[in-house]
Amino acid sequence: MKRTFIFSIFIITSLSVFCKEVELLYNVLLIPDSLTKNAFAVVRENDIKFEYETLKKGTYTEKEVITVLKERGKSYANFHYPGDKYRTLADFSGKIYDAMGNLVSKIKKSDVQSTQWSQYLASDDLNYFYTCEPSSYPFTVVYEYTVDFKNGILSFPPFFPQRSSDISVQSANYTLVVPQNTKIISKNFNIAPFEKSTNKNSDSYSWKVKNLKAIEDEPYMPHADSFLPLVYMRPQNFIYDDVAGEITDWNSMGKWESSLLNGRQVLTDATKAKIKELTARASTDKEKVKILYDYLGQTTHYQNISLGIGGYQPMPAAEVCKVGFGDCKGLTNYLRAMLQSIGIKSYYTTIRMSEELKNVYTDFANFNQFNHIILQVPLQDETLWLECTNPEVPFGFIHNGIAGHQALVETENGGNLVRLPDYPDSLNVDKNIAEIKLSADGKAEVKTTNTFYVKKYDDYSYFTKLKHSEQIDLTRKFINLPTANISNVSYTEDKSALPSISVLFDWSTPLYGNKTGTRLFIPVNPLRKSNEKLKKNKRIFDIEIMNGYVNEDSLLVEIPDNFEIEGMPSPVNYTCPFGSFSSKVNISGNKINIYQKFTLNHGYWKAEKYQSLLDLFDKVSAGYKSKIILKSK
Repeated sequence: MKRTFIFSIFIITSLSVFCKEVELLYNVLLIPDSLTKNAFAVVRENDIKFEYETLKKGTYTEKEVITVLKERGKSYANFHYPGDKYRTLADFSGKIYDAMGNLVSKIKKSDVQSTQWSQYLASDDLNYFYTCEPSSYPFTVVYEYTVDFKNGILSFPPFFPQRSSDISVQSANYTLVVPQNTKIISKNFNIAPFEKSTNKNSDSYSWKVKNLKAIEDEPYMPHADSFLPLVYMRPQNFIYDDVAGEITDWNSMGKWESSLLNGRQVLTDATKAKIKELTARASTDKEKVKILYDYLGQTTHYQNISLGIGGYQPMPAAEVCKVGFGDCKGLTNYLRAMLQSIGIKSYYTTIRMSEELKNVYTDFANFNQFNHIILQVPLQDETLWLECTNPEVPFGFIHNGIAGHQALVETENGGNLVRLPDYPDSLNVDKNIAEIKLSADGKAEVKTTNTFYVKKYDDYSYFTKLKHSEQIDLTRKFINLPTANISNVSYTEDKSALPSISVLFDWSTPLYGNKTGTRLFIPVNPLRKSNEKLKKNKRIFDIEIMNGYVNEDSLLVEIPDNFEIEGMPSPVNYTCPFGSFSSKVNISGNKINIYQKFTLNHGYWKAEKYQSLLDLFDKVSAGYKSKIILKSK
């Protein structure tokens, strides 16, 4: 009888104890240990339903129960939903429970804040949010809400039950309900295929997951879609902001987006005359393109705008010319119109700007994979890829955010998926040249030139925009010594198609060398340190290095009078599939010549190759930390 009574308590979902609401199933003691390991939070329950009522209308409902185990997971308890003219929060309620499942507080819809603040100059965004402020950890928060979709639906809300590797999931499910015979297109990652059921007037598609463990992060992990469950889905036919479309593949998507450009390349006669005047003396099409690219940067500035068919249609070129600003769509379309006026063809191109996400799903065309517009200009001997939003990008240079990425070029015949060129790792160089005048007491005066090439240039090109004090602060971080005083910072910049920036700085330190008795210990390379702290345990995930580079250093140390070399590191020349490291120290009279070069290759490797990566970074770390021993005569 006693055992039956206990069992009955645990199958009840909620009850009142002394008039206090308790939700026994939210007690943290009921979470399996396997789901708390490596987790900051646990999704206890997540029920999502999207009802696609018409081409223009739908209803999204969600209940999420999430237990936050520690303070580092606090942000996962916050509520946020991005609204706009297409999505409105219709209903909302929430509750917060303590670790034992006792109700602490209720959250009303009136507690949810909304703001029209946006990064866009012109936008119809209305963001909804609630910030959860717990009194103790762990705690559980429950959100139940409804969102009305209107004015058209390009894509259905995705199912991403495990939004981060440091969250575990007990149970989550998603149901999509559509009018019967509606054609939907979906793509699944790391999840079982949908289960389909049919009622009288509708079809239902369901996805479910249970007991997903949190994942311990590893350096150089592949993208999340290789190991976390994810489902994208969309209707094949749609109406969006009263514009109809049918997308079956990337070609048809390009046709639809290209149709939004119709009639938007018109320029005034005065603008056309100005363009002809600017390009009159140019002898090649490439010269003309550069003149107009520079003119665009000089006469306009970037301003994000999310109006116009949900942010997909650009401002007319004449309007951009008149007001002097535009977003990536408007500025790209404007430059395209200018080139068109002098007979040079160019193509509006959609792409994702990210240094990590370079690939698209070739078998699943959808709008969510792109977030930016650039311009393709195919010339007789080369193809230019122009970033129209940032005049600081050197002409002909493909910056880090798009280099090597797949993109959709929108031609007269529809969209073509292409891949932009990328730069070989050997060109992405961070190079130091330093002359060190060392004193017998360990002090040193140093002249350094640090040059960044191509992709490394893109990483540090912002240096030119820093205040002088900020330049000094950044330069100080280049030096791996506890004390260093920076002086005489300057720079030179080469803004060619293979750009570079050189930072020249003088510095001094009283602690270049560590003097012990008659010996002076000096670092082989105080301008580097190995930042990679790779764990020695067994690797679980494959290894993906997105961007390779070269660190190259040449240092010339002048030995103080009455000192000689007592010890120096042996040469190193190590090569593996992930890259290479070389180091050599030579003596020439009273000078020590130090040369080190570290190359990290981009690529994808199976997890069993991890030991080779460990060995490489061990060699690098040991090489950068090594010492030279000087002894007084």
